[in-house]
Amino acid sequence: MRPQHRQVKNILLPDIDWVEIPSGNFIYGYGETRTSIYLSSFYISRYPITNIQYQAFINDNGYKDNKWWIDLERITLKESTWIESNRPKVNISWYEAVAFTRWLSNYLGYVVSLPQEQEWEKAARGSSGLIYPWGNEYKYGFANIIDELKENNLNQTIAVGMYPHGASPYGIMDMSGNVWEWCLNKYHQSNDINPDRNGDMRVVRGGSWLSDSNFARAHLRHPSLPFGQEDAWGFRIVYHSSSVKTL
Repeated sequence: MRPQHRQVKNILLPDIDWVEIPSGNFIYGYGETRTSIYLSSFYISRYPITNIQYQAFINDNGYKDNKWWIDLERITLKESTWIESNRPKVNISWYEAVAFTRWLSNYLGYVVSLPQEQEWEKAARGSSGLIYPWGNEYKYGFANIIDELKENNLNQTIAVGMYPHGASPYGIMDMSGNVWEWCLNKYHQSNDINPDRNGDMRVVRGGSWLSDSNFARAHLRHPSLPFGQEDAWGFRIVYHSSSVKTL
């Protein structure tokens, strides 16, 4: 179920373009770990969260309000390396991304979160287990990554959605390249999605402007420290219909 829009006084909420990922089985993993998994339907943001969308959290004193940071390491805000409003928010830690989802959930009235790995991968690969969102072969110009055979790499992020031909089977953009995207899961204990201050590695997916085609494969898991604020790290968000209440 798509939620109704909520009007919140004095708060300019991010306008999220939600895409439904249908329920059903899909191919998860690669090689010896390749398996079929069933997921219920969910919604995922078509694009990574942008600077202008994240700014709403900043403007609402999100870094000062304790309730968004329970069981999280409070991180000092670091400005994005590239500040244009339609570029993905970078220099963002896992802790900050989770705090943002809590803040947004409060105002929307339904639970928004980072995607779990299985959700992220299905949205990126479709049901048949594609290697890249667009197919099983790398194609130059389909993602903002480093192509070792080309000299005109961008070497920075770009506005979200600028590679429509590289969209996933569900029309999700930038799932290879541009920015690595945080998932809820811990890297070494992949079933653990709960917040804590242990500093255990969390998973990022999809590669970035700083990655080559191998790291941009949609099945690849990559570890990152949850407090890291790198200019190749960003995030997108999901919600489930079961969390939406009639307003």
